[in-house]
Amino acid sequence: MSDSFEPVKIIEADVNGPFPNVPVDGALEHRRYGSVMCLVRNGIDPIGIAEFPVRGVVLTGEELKAHIDAQFPRAGATRPRTLPKNLPYMDMVIATRDRPDSLARCLDSLLAQSHDGFSIVVADSAPSSDDTAAMIRSRYAGTGRVKYVRDERPGLGRAHNAGMSLVTADAVAFTDDDVVADRHWLASIAANFARNRKVGCVTGLIMPAELETRAQWWTEKHGGFGKGFRRREFDLDGNRPEGRLFPFTAGQFGSGANMAFSTAAVRSIGGFDDALGAGTKARGGDDLVAFYSVITNGFSLVYEPRAIVWHYHRRSEIGMERQAYNYGMGLGAYLTKVVVENPKAAARLVAALPAGLVHMLGRSSPKNQRLPSGYPQRFVWKERLGILAGVPGYFRSRAETRKAGADVAGKAPSALGSSWQG
Repeated sequence: MSDSFEPVKIIEADVNGPFPNVPVDGALEHRRYGSVMCLVRNGIDPIGIAEFPVRGVVLTGEELKAHIDAQFPRAGATRPRTLPKNLPYMDMVIATRDRPDSLARCLDSLLAQSHDGFSIVVADSAPSSDDTAAMIRSRYAGTGRVKYVRDERPGLGRAHNAGMSLVTADAVAFTDDDVVADRHWLASIAANFARNRKVGCVTGLIMPAELETRAQWWTEKHGGFGKGFRRREFDLDGNRPEGRLFPFTAGQFGSGANMAFSTAAVRSIGGFDDALGAGTKARGGDDLVAFYSVITNGFSLVYEPRAIVWHYHRRSEIGMERQAYNYGMGLGAYLTKVVVENPKAAARLVAALPAGLVHMLGRSSPKNQRLPSGYPQRFVWKERLGILAGVPGYFRSRAETRKAGADVAGKAPSALGSSWQG
């Protein structure tokens, strides 16, 4: 795609039909969409993505079916699968900060899940006002499903731990306040925990909710958050990917916007690191550490593409540049923590360093080959600089976290501001 970006319409369609007409006008700033990105499904199973240009204001159902048939000619040859019944009860945790409207959109999708056995914990991370708490009380008090906990200190890892304080189920799913969950998201996750007690973590497919701006397109084509359409299992036994980078390349396992853990696994790894995640000086890395720790503690991690959420990428290029730097910092902080807390891993990481440098810097590496047309090189260098900055960033964040913990030890009220169930 050239620098003259045209918005992309995001839709989904089942190969079994029906194929309704789809409006392709009404894009951001009242423009038409120039192309379509369609998640093609066979029932609950995502098959792949069909991309094609569009003109006019309506994509007819006949045109949509023709595009899908051309790109996935045998997609409907197998009968749609179904999810098992009697799935385990699960909790869900959403960390949020000062985005009540986005949070409400996410909560509405979680309350509409096909799996009915769940409760939701909203972890309000260092909010600047009571707007989020007031919104939850007024909008969701009657559901009997939404719990609320407020933490006065920022940090995504810390917010997840605050959410865990109200978790009672044997498994817990985490997502962010800027996503919308597919109605079978929780059921698809729960099925993996029901299937195998060794499973400590499940991640899933993250699709873009919109591609209205060039920055959102760059984010998606640079790698996005999705990890493909094939279910995969990772562990230290027979499910090890080839290459020296496993299990350090924790980003290949999934993302924090779509992850779930058995509570036994969370407890075995000591919970989430309060010094990591958005809102800390480390800027990120909390999900990467959790993935790595689950695998190295003997659990298996499953990537389940049927567990789908739709993510609202940042619309502005300034926000994307900041995100690239923060992503790099989180990666650097994660690797620093691994080395500091497990010196034996340092030798393995050093042995994997040449392969890691090729992956990061090599022009022909998959990471750099997928860079979209017009992608700014300054974003690439921001990410690389962020990795270096993540090393001191982790130490500063850890020191700050320990000092804050010492300051509140033995004092009342605790760092948790309040909790209640609506």
